[in-house]
Parts: sequence; structure tokens; C-alpha cells
Amino acid sequence: MGMAAKMVAQFFEGQNTKAQELEETLLRIGWNFEGGSITIFFQFDEEDAHVHLEGLDFIKVPEDKFDAVYKVLNECNDDYNHIKFVLDTEHGELNARDDDVIQLDSCGPECFELMLRMVKVVEDAYPRFMKAIWA
Repeated sequence: MGMAAKMVAQFFEGQNTKAQELEETLLRIGWNFEGGSITIFFQFDEEDAHVHLEGLDFIKVPEDKFDAVYKVLNECNDDYNHIKFVLDTEHGELNARDDDVIQLDSCGPECFELMLRMVKVVEDAYPRFMKAIWA
């Protein structure tokens, strides 16, 4: 396992959060929020200096609602600084993404904070997307 992935997994364990190792530099975490849940993937680069977060499985979007969701997606991408929403038209679902610089000696707390930030933003934006889908 990559050093950053190993340290993040250990830190998460200490926070009573189980990170599943999928590959040497890839972790997966499931998290519940008010109204739903999200699966967050952490992909670490080979130098253990950057992490890419991908939040999936929180909103399915029917094809006939893509246009309505694009409008809200653009508003949310303007409102939130760090998390960007992307509509995966192939799978009909929204993704939340974040890329950050990490330090090996503090990557556990940094990644935990990045995860909490992603969950908070998704939870905040969730009703806006659901309104667009069900309107």
C-alpha cells in the first residue's frame, strides 16, 4: 500500500471510520448524510503529495432530467469552492470531485477533513438536485 493511503487508513480507523483498501493507492469509504449516503474514493499519487477524491452513488439522474440538473450543477459549482459536481451521462449519476495537495506527515487529518467537507457540501446541495429531478 502507498504510504499516504496506509497512513490515511490508519487515521480513519482511529476515527471509527473504516477505509477499504482497493489498490495500493486507492481507498473507499461509505458515509451517510441526512437524506442519503455517498461512497468516497481516495486516489493518491505515486509521490504521496496529491489526493483525488471522487464521491459517487448519492444521486441517480434520469436521462430526461439532465437539462434540469445541469442548471443546478452549474449553480452549485459556482457556490462551492472546493467540491465540483459532474454529471456522468453514461451512468446517469452525479459525481462530486476534489483534488488537493497533502503532506505525508499530516495526510490522515487532512484527508479526513477533505472527506467531511465533501459530505457537507453534498448534503447541502442534495435537496437542490432532488428538487430539479422531481420538479
